[in-house]
Amino acid sequence: MNIKAISFFYFSLGFLFLSQPTLKAQDDFPISGHIQSLLDLEYKKAIQLANISKNDLYKAQAISLGEVIFKAGQQPHQFLPPLKNETPKEIRILNLLQLGYYKLYYTPYESETLKYFFEAREISKTLGNQDLQKITLLAILEFYHFEYAQTHNHYEKYLKELKFISKSPIEKCWVQLYTLYFLYQAITYRDEDLIDETFIVLEQELVHLKKDHAFFTLYNAIKAVQFEYDKDLDSALVKYNFVIDHSKNIPFLNYLVFRSYIRISEIYYKKKEYKKGLIAIDKASCFIDKSNTLKGNIYINKFSSKHHNALGNYERAYDLLNQSVKEQYELDYKENSIQNSSLEIELQTAEKEKQLLISEKKNKQKENIVLGLVGGIFGVSLIGFLLFKNTKRKQRIAEQQSEIEIQKTEKLLKEQEIISINAMIDGQEKERNRLASDLHDSVGATLAAAKLQFEYLSKITQPQEQTQLLFSKTGQLLEDAYKEVRSMAHVKNSGVIAKNGLLPAVKKLARNVSTNDELVVEVRDFGLENRLDGSLEITIFRIIQELITNIVKHAKATEAGINITQHDDTLSIIIEDNGKGFYFSKYIDKDGMGLSSIDRRVEHLEGTLEIDSSPGKGTTILIDIPL
Repeated sequence: MNIKAISFFYFSLGFLFLSQPTLKAQDDFPISGHIQSLLDLEYKKAIQLANISKNDLYKAQAISLGEVIFKAGQQPHQFLPPLKNETPKEIRILNLLQLGYYKLYYTPYESETLKYFFEAREISKTLGNQDLQKITLLAILEFYHFEYAQTHNHYEKYLKELKFISKSPIEKCWVQLYTLYFLYQAITYRDEDLIDETFIVLEQELVHLKKDHAFFTLYNAIKAVQFEYDKDLDSALVKYNFVIDHSKNIPFLNYLVFRSYIRISEIYYKKKEYKKGLIAIDKASCFIDKSNTLKGNIYINKFSSKHHNALGNYERAYDLLNQSVKEQYELDYKENSIQNSSLEIELQTAEKEKQLLISEKKNKQKENIVLGLVGGIFGVSLIGFLLFKNTKRKQRIAEQQSEIEIQKTEKLLKEQEIISINAMIDGQEKERNRLASDLHDSVGATLAAAKLQFEYLSKITQPQEQTQLLFSKTGQLLEDAYKEVRSMAHVKNSGVIAKNGLLPAVKKLARNVSTNDELVVEVRDFGLENRLDGSLEITIFRIIQELITNIVKHAKATEAGINITQHDDTLSIIIEDNGKGFYFSKYIDKDGMGLSSIDRRVEHLEGTLEIDSSPGKGTTILIDIPL
């Protein structure tokens, strides 16, 4: 990431923040309690809290958000239109969320949903309000959860971000639940070990919730699915019936009732109790999602067909299956509405041309004139259109060739620069080793010998008060110089290049910095089991070392953390502190902070660097490096 672009981005956000109005204290809106109620699935309580606000605009948006999530497309809801950019940011976030949820639940085949959620997330980050960040991240994850089959991992970034800022048990429960959702929705590979681990963590957090908490319904629904995978059908039936009993009269849990009855019918199919399966399907039909009846009908007809086929009702089974296939085509049609809209326009144009020809045949006298005019206009238009297309095509080819040449040049320069940087780092490390060796073996040995000689001299000299004091002071100076040289040697020789690799070097760095009681540095690692390439470890260690040095020198922090996580092909580093923070744009061009140098190193590793900091709120630095 270009560090100047980052500074401009944050400077622009800061200017917008200063120029936009914010809520006054007398508005008295209980934002934390309101958001916490939404996280706790207590939507009616959230609406009651919203009514406390003295700000009518704020109240209206908060109530609408609570209602649209509670109704979840199962009851009529009147959404509030988009607000202007000049509106206070907290109100705009609530407005964007209620618009996004409305699109998600009431018009599920429109593409604006994610746009609203993303904009709300960006605004919440500029405010630095983690409560609002959490609720916007949950909205984004809910959008991805609505996809039946998970063919991508776009959700991972937002799930990781939510996990990083989650503190309370219910927030951690949401993280684990969405992790399970996406693991089950994966169509390529299902990590059974990770599923088991996630269930363990989720169940550890559930003990902190009230026994009648609505979240237990969501937990039992996903647990029932796992019992099905484990072929424990009786336990799955118990769980599904629990979900039905606790969801029937709750609109936002309506989909769980439908899903549970469908799964119960499938269990009865496996048990060869086909009539019971059909009864379950009939019950499911009473709970079809009102905002998406087409998908519900597909499930009803498909599963009914299976049971009728097993009972020997082949004609009925065929009709139901045929109907489900037609409905599936219709669903696919809706999901590809953009392409279909283009096709519809072409068909309408063709139909108009046909009607024109019919009209022309009825009037032979005007036919030649009309055809001539139409033909002439069409010919001129066609020639003009072809010339325009040809010109644009040549221009596009020239631009593409120019861009390819620029990319080749940039790639060559970048490769040369990377070689130079690697050579510089290797040279620095060799010089560190040489200096450390000289300090330890030469200067250190000389000081040690001088100290021994001086001690011997002090023993054979006649003790006098002034002489003894002089010997004592001089001896202490030699002792201090010897220790200082040894310390410098060890510091210069420490790091990745020594013996044990990146992680031991970082942990040693943390221990050395933490010797001061005023600062504690904690190192957390995950997946870093094998050593990396030597030059890569050196570069990463120096980056971390420089960032920790910045914390010691400038942050006035009492706690700092170094998080190193290795995925399959990515190394993620998060360095955070609870120090005084800073305006990022203010220091971006100053060499003293070393940020430009660090960003350049990360860029040459083809990685990304993000810095989140503001005065009084600490600093968080996120680095992702491809392996």
